[in-house]
Amino acid sequence: MQIAVDVSLFVNFVLNFFIIKCTASCTGQKSKFAVLSSALGAAVAVILPLFCVGQIAKIAVQLLLALAILFLCFEVKPAKQFFVAACVFFGFTFLFGGAVYAAQNVFGNLSVACLLLIAGVVYVVARIVIRCQNKVRRLKKFSFKVTIMDKGKTVTADGFLDSGNVLYDPITKKPIVLITFDIFNKLKPNINYISALSKQVDLGKLDCGHYVKVNTVASGTSILVFTVDNLQIVEENQKRDYQNIAVGLSFSGFDKTLGRQILLHQALA
Repeated sequence: MQIAVDVSLFVNFVLNFFIIKCTASCTGQKSKFAVLSSALGAAVAVILPLFCVGQIAKIAVQLLLALAILFLCFEVKPAKQFFVAACVFFGFTFLFGGAVYAAQNVFGNLSVACLLLIAGVVYVVARIVIRCQNKVRRLKKFSFKVTIMDKGKTVTADGFLDSGNVLYDPITKKPIVLITFDIFNKLKPNINYISALSKQVDLGKLDCGHYVKVNTVASGTSILVFTVDNLQIVEENQKRDYQNIAVGLSFSGFDKTLGRQILLHQALA
């Protein structure tokens, strides 16, 4: 009996801990007292069946317990944020509980190791999905439509506002916006990939064309920098224009990581 109680406590503790951590990750909050809350939830889950109470009373106790865990782990204000955390918490509770219940229906009574394995797999998959969703949200939040106009040519693409891009052109003293070769080639079709990659570009073909030494997101020891006539950023139907902006050609592959072909400077926020 003692062993069964200990096992039930442990399984409930792990499930509660996973639910709290997933909720925190999904809502972008830090979970306070996660261990204490998980232990409290496990203790109540083990003790509650020992009392002769009706089904409605059990549900009421479980709801109050869930609220107590939420109050312990997450910020109450603003109320909207707390409400979202509560909804996410209950969602993950059904997810983990449903996964365990479904496995038991299919395979019958499972050992503690199997239950923990199922919970662990659900937790890992949930964290991967949450991480991907958070990345998508971050990209969307800092992504803008960008139009570059230079010498009668116009190129429009998705740009990402990168707080890590702090490059300044030492000649013009302007912030440098990084672009991929695809964007560069549309602006300067007379300069081929090999010439650009090997830094054999005729700088006379570019306005204020020169190379700038860098040790950041751009590959190599220097990048080709030149000036374009106009750069326009569209944000919620509002347009911001920058004249004679410095643009740098990057072969770092940031477009594969971010899915964006233009890396905006933090000064353009």
